[in-house]
Amino acid sequence: MPRTLDPQLKRALAERVRYYRELGIYDLYRRPAAEAESLQEIQPESRDEMTPKSKAAVAVVGEDLFVVPKPEAGTADPAAVLRLIREDLGDCTRCRLHKQGRKQIVFGVGNPRAELMFIGEAPGADEDQQGEPFVGRAGQLLNNMIKAMGLRREDVYIANIIKCRPPGNRTPERD
Repeated sequence: MPRTLDPQLKRALAERVRYYRELGIYDLYRRPAAEAESLQEIQPESRDEMTPKSKAAVAVVGEDLFVVPKPEAGTADPAAVLRLIREDLGDCTRCRLHKQGRKQIVFGVGNPRAELMFIGEAPGADEDQQGEPFVGRAGQLLNNMIKAMGLRREDVYIANIIKCRPPGNRTPERD
């Protein structure tokens, strides 16, 4: 049965989706229906609570919009937040890269409280093999750069935008 949303909430959610699109985020995913139904719906008191700082993710279901809590909502410890995000990813099958030869997800490594983060595009063959970002030739260069800055690899956080290796190291696609 289709849900009807409060018009004010629907406008706020539409603004949130527009905000994500302006950031270049076009693909929004939803949890499986059984899991989404088990979560309590969040009904903000005012539109101010729907600012981008809100700890809720927007999912698109048909033409209805609704808010579901992120698994890390309410967790203050950065290490615990990263652990929860990694657990939520699991052995991700959200895009087709899992069928195109990747061996494993390459999650971030380093100090969860780091003041400096290095972000790569996607893992390469060495990273896919070892499950850690920047361990191949690019990683050696990055390590030298970090050392030249007077830091250690353990002092920074290192991750990739894409968590799985695209086949043949091709440029990642939108999905």
